[in-house]
Amino acid sequence: MTDSSSRPRSMPAKTSPAMVKRIVKARWRRRLGPVRIAGELGPPASIVHAVLVRCRINRLSHIDRVTGEPIRRYEHDCPGSLIHVDVAKSGSIPDGGGWRFLGKQQGDRNRESTAKRTGQRHTRYEPTLGTAFVRTVIDDHSRAAYAEFCADEKAVTAIGALERATA
Repeated sequence: MTDSSSRPRSMPAKTSPAMVKRIVKARWRRRLGPVRIAGELGPPASIVHAVLVRCRINRLSHIDRVTGEPIRRYEHDCPGSLIHVDVAKSGSIPDGGGWRFLGKQQGDRNRESTAKRTGQRHTRYEPTLGTAFVRTVIDDHSRAAYAEFCADEKAVTAIGALERATA
């Protein structure tokens, strides 16, 4: 009842060292992906990918495929010199969850309680939740992000969100 290794004692179908060498050579010299290497050398793409993972060269995202140089990320010299501001519009979900998740009765109760809290009503005095606006501010130097929910898209709200983000 002792634990033993689940590793097989022998691996007769293991990729040969010569094939591993050819795969690694194709990767480094020509920076090809697993599918293109598999098309040229013969083994399946899954085997080529497994070999690249084993050799820890499975990611090409950090180098330029044309020149082979490391990709340099664009960033400003000091924090706060360039910020990216974005707004996303989404439907508001009532406190406690909506009717699609909880059912019609409980969802209506949650909608009513949220409308009481926020004071948002239709012209016929039915509760409305409306939309929420997520304002996102990202600093280009440090990649620090700030996000907050706002009730509208007005300029005063946008300026307030930007001031809170920079603070």
